[in-house]
Amino acid sequence: MKLKVIQSYQEQYLNPIILNVGDKVVLGNEETEENWKGWVWAEIKNNSGWIPMQIVEFSFDRKSGIIKKDYSAQELTVIVNDIVILIESLNGWLWVKSCQTNKEGWFPSECVDLSN
Repeated sequence: MKLKVIQSYQEQYLNPIILNVGDKVVLGNEETEENWKGWVWAEIKNNSGWIPMQIVEFSFDRKSGIIKKDYSAQELTVIVNDIVILIESLNGWLWVKSCQTNKEGWFPSECVDLSN
């Protein structure tokens, strides 16, 4: 599905966390922003970032976990009127491919018109 960007977004993390199935992560706080619930802060080796809780098999104490699905936290910079192709929607964020640059990444769902 093609979507039109209605609000610009600038990627926030220059070195996004990238995880593979089986990676063990140390977990921190869960996102408290109402529109983005379902994300948890994760650390691995020398990197950290927000990851979707759906890809984590949590330890009993929820302080660590094993990754169940390959994941990249790569964000995408977009500007108003860009056109993107929706690939995945998760916890208030969209993984898209830019029709202008062919790059892929995440940005908040409120940046696009979801009405069409």
